[in-house]
Amino acid sequence: MNDDELEGAEEEAVEPALGPDDLEHYTGEWVAMREGRVVAHHPAEEELRADPRVRAGDDIFPVGEPPSGFYLINV
Repeated sequence: MNDDELEGAEEEAVEPALGPDDLEHYTGEWVAMREGRVVAHHPAEEELRADPRVRAGDDIFPVGEPPSGFYLINV
């Protein structure tokens, strides 16, 4: 292994792999969660709520900086 390959391998080893439900994937979007799993996501809350995968009892919230304005979070 040459120096470039070794450096790349070390960088990969330092970065942890993100799981599919790691909310960092959805920064700047709204997510719907059920039983600790992301079931749907969208940049706009209205479109997320209209998604057929989203059920009435799902937790819906923005990830990262919330959009400005007034909104309700279903808890």
